[in-house]
Amino acid sequence: MNIPVAILAGGLATRLKPLTEKVPKVLIPVAGKPFLAHQLELLRVQGIRRAVLCLGPLGEMVVREFGDGAAHGVRLEYSFDGPKLLGTGGALKQALPK
Repeated sequence: MNIPVAILAGGLATRLKPLTEKVPKVLIPVAGKPFLAHQLELLRVQGIRRAVLCLGPLGEMVVREFGDGAAHGVRLEYSFDGPKLLGTGGALKQALPK
């Protein structure tokens, strides 16, 4: 299925501190692999093959870890908040062209 999915992953994850002070929440291990890997697997099983990750602080770490998504069977694109956090609506609006 070529319908893209937006994954909001740009928050500060304050409720998970201190774990998220140096690692974005989607990279925190759950059952031996990053939380995002579980999400991508669930999408792939449902036939989703494209996802846009809306990223904020530490987002570069996610790009380094997941790259183009080929290893997870989902094509990944990235949309960054930039220096100012955009919130849910702003992040989705910025990701629309992707």
